[in-house]
Amino acid sequence: MLRKIVLSCVLVAIFGVIGLGTFVILVKTRPTPPQREIESLAPIVATVELTPQRVRDVLRGYGTAMADKRATLTAEVSAPVLERVNNIDVGDRVAKGDVLIRLDDRQYVQELHEAESRMATQDAQIRQLGVQLQNQRSLLEIAESDLTLTRDEYERVEGLFAKGAAPKTERDSTRLRYQVALRAKQQIDNQIALIEPQKLELQAVRAGAEAAAERAQLNIERCKIQAPFEGQIESISVDVGDRVQMGTPMLEMLNLDRIEIPIELPVSTRAQARVGASVDLYVESMPKVRWDGAVARIAPSADMLNRTYRVYVEVDNRAQDMPLLPGYFVKAAVDGELLAAALMVPRHAVVDGRVFVANGHKAHERVVEVERYLEDNAVLAGNVKPGDQVIVSNLDVLFDDAPVRLEGEPDPVAADQDASSVGLAMDREGER
Repeated sequence: MLRKIVLSCVLVAIFGVIGLGTFVILVKTRPTPPQREIESLAPIVATVELTPQRVRDVLRGYGTAMADKRATLTAEVSAPVLERVNNIDVGDRVAKGDVLIRLDDRQYVQELHEAESRMATQDAQIRQLGVQLQNQRSLLEIAESDLTLTRDEYERVEGLFAKGAAPKTERDSTRLRYQVALRAKQQIDNQIALIEPQKLELQAVRAGAEAAAERAQLNIERCKIQAPFEGQIESISVDVGDRVQMGTPMLEMLNLDRIEIPIELPVSTRAQARVGASVDLYVESMPKVRWDGAVARIAPSADMLNRTYRVYVEVDNRAQDMPLLPGYFVKAAVDGELLAAALMVPRHAVVDGRVFVANGHKAHERVVEVERYLEDNAVLAGNVKPGDQVIVSNLDVLFDDAPVRLEGEPDPVAADQDASSVGLAMDREGER
């Protein structure tokens, strides 16, 4: 048993020595391949050619649509609701001047009758004063005539008395008659003087009654709630039998013919905004629907907290395939300045105010100025010209005068390496 074990170990050792010798011989007789320096492959880059383009800048913003005509009809008197005319309800169309709600006006009708009655009373009293004035003026004429006669008689008797031709009793009698006539005229003058203030007082009372009548008439008219314009009922908050107080909102209506949208735009675009500019409007949840609008006016101030300013866009719903409804949150594309010959590249091609231009198989760095951004593109000015091939990919590995390979072109270094690899493979095949 021990002999078998020793024999097995010896055989294993012999075969191991033979195998190791064979490996050493193969290694020493292996041919050495030719050595050459491997050059790194140039990065593949995509380019765009600078071509002058006629494009229009687009100012993008957002806003909420609202009806151009909108009204909340409130009660201007306190009264019960008598009728909702034709049972008007939400969504109903109404014409300008249509009576929508009737309030109970009996109280104000009564106030009107009372005021008119007071006016009639004052008119009668004023007419009575007019008659009194006329009578007093007639009496004044008689009194003035009587006064003239008694004064003349008194003066005549007084002259005779002074000459001793008339007795004292006659003089005293004529003087008394003169004084009585004078007092009568003064009383009539006083009566005439009092009539005018009485008339003014009655006229003032009548004016108050007339104002009350006008107020009552106005309140009667206010009991008829009328549509201020043609439109639709948006909401109604009263019903028959409800008692409304002055200022109570009863009904809201709007007109959908014209919609206005205040659009917030970046302040950097303020110089490009203009009244009359066309506007394309859309809602993100309705991508296939578009509305055409126009800038109606521009706010004179800006919101520097949000760095925006506001333009007001009008939409004529009568010219739209589908009406734009109040409450829609819309996005807007406002036509800006028209650029006649813009040199544009994707905005990511500009890094720190520089671009790389491919010239042959080299990348050259150029300092540029970005005049503005249009969507995802940058409009360039500065050290570029039409026809330049601006590199738009692999920008992170480029530097000035870096070797590049244009997308779709073969790499000469790689082609040479491929040829060398093929030749080496053929040599090895021949040796075998």
